[in-house]
Amino acid sequence: MKNFYFALCAAALLVGCNQAAPDTSAPTVSAPAPAAVPAAPAPVDSAAKAVGGAPAPAPAAAPPVLREAETLKLAFAFRPIADPDNPGQPRTNARLLLQGAKPQDIDLGKFGGQPDVVDAAKAKLANFPAGMVMGFRSYQASSGTSQDLAVLHVDGRYLRIVQRRVEETAAEPGVFETAREIPLPANTRVVAAPGVTKK
Repeated sequence: MKNFYFALCAAALLVGCNQAAPDTSAPTVSAPAPAAVPAAPAPVDSAAKAVGGAPAPAPAAAPPVLREAETLKLAFAFRPIADPDNPGQPRTNARLLLQGAKPQDIDLGKFGGQPDVVDAAKAKLANFPAGMVMGFRSYQASSGTSQDLAVLHVDGRYLRIVQRRVEETAAEPGVFETAREIPLPANTRVVAAPGVTKK
């Protein structure tokens, strides 16, 4: 019995001696390396110059600012004047008034009698120019002659003043001819002012 006990103790010692220490030589897993930080993008000018060494194209120019439209009002002004050569037949000085940012007073000349402003219906019957802004007819009974005047707005850039003489005995009325032209700023709207000024 004593021999069996000793044998059992010896076996237990052998088992304890054969237990290996934990293997510490196993490779350890290293922490992943930090990802590389991407480089900052190059400025636009540098990137443009890097391609073929050409300078960066200039930015597109801003579109031009259109001038604000101006409304120009037109009116006639009539003033009776004496005619030294014919005191019994008064004459009239006609003027064209431009009412806008830069007012103008334009002398249209002297006419016989009192000019009659022509409306659209009268202008059509008397064959005034189509599309005129305003006009008038002056009739002198002593000579039987009429003088017609019309104001046109041409190409949006200037006023054209045209005139003609109409003889009562003529088969055909005279032809309108350009008396003068008045330049206007671009983008100008022209309208006839109501009424007539008498001076």
